[in-house]
Amino acid sequence: MTSGSFSESYNPSYLEMISTPPTSTQAGRVQHADGTIGYTGSVGFDVHAGAMGIISSLLQRNVDFYVDMDDGTSHWRMTNCRINTLNLAGSVGGLITADLSFMSATAKVLGSSSGIFMQDTEPAGYWYSGIGSYNVMSWNFSMSQEADFVYRNRASSTNDGEYPGYIKIGNVTYVLTVSLFEEYAPTTTNAGISIVTSDFTLTGRKTGKGFSYGGVTGIGSYTYTFETSSQTGKSDGVVLS
Repeated sequence: MTSGSFSESYNPSYLEMISTPPTSTQAGRVQHADGTIGYTGSVGFDVHAGAMGIISSLLQRNVDFYVDMDDGTSHWRMTNCRINTLNLAGSVGGLITADLSFMSATAKVLGSSSGIFMQDTEPAGYWYSGIGSYNVMSWNFSMSQEADFVYRNRASSTNDGEYPGYIKIGNVTYVLTVSLFEEYAPTTTNAGISIVTSDFTLTGRKTGKGFSYGGVTGIGSYTYTFETSSQTGKSDGVVLS
């Protein structure tokens, strides 16, 4: 993990007065109820081979997971998490990076064990890609999931507001964008684009393509975007192995 955060947002409930008092008096909102509270967070990390299986499981719809954060002094955990967005990216000469935003129905709690640094278990590896002459300059794979807090209008014993009852999950969308040195012409023998040490099998529609001029000292590139809403693990979905 290279970065991370846990956040709590408070939304008090106010009443707006129907009539505005004269300018000689103080005008203001009146607090009506405790309002609501929501829990969110984010994580950034470098990806190594051992993490690919975990990421593959997170790419499914409505996955329940927890997040641990340890800065060497404090250790916190947030449970009952659901993904909002998950992004994986790679570029020439660089590591694979990932960032994850999530929401939870429960607040953070003290963790029970210390975190383990990635370099203690497995070194990060540089990415490589391409099939034949279709060498990839850069790529980005993203997942977005519709998720909203649902509140049950329960009486609160504190002034912190109403806590989420559960998280409602809607549609999920996967988008893969790749930049190539050469124009991509898929055939029966090179229908896929291999990325890193694994394959993204994304069966969907091509939603865009383009050409970018690299400048006097650069090189042009062809960009392609593919999208699907299928669930990971299905025969027509997104598979990361």
